[in-house]
Amino acid sequence: MLMIRHSIGSRLLCQTNIYNIEQQDDCWLISVSVDEETASKVLDFQDEINIFEVKENEKTWFYSSEAQINFQHNNKKLVILADHKTVYPT
Repeated sequence: MLMIRHSIGSRLLCQTNIYNIEQQDDCWLISVSVDEETASKVLDFQDEINIFEVKENEKTWFYSSEAQINFQHNNKKLVILADHKTVYPT
């Protein structure tokens, strides 16, 4: 499961099981299929979001310090380039 939360107050902006995370050198490209309303909510707070991938035995926190987040209107995908990753055991 992937959750995108506002960093202040931890408001849930998006939660999905349909996503992809791909490592690219020292960064991670996270793509999420969302509708335009959800994309708009995330983009409104793009400088203040935390991304969490939750698996059975671990939780991973991703962060984009440069707020590199784009919405691809043609295929309705939110694409986030994260440059920070921390894995926490659960």
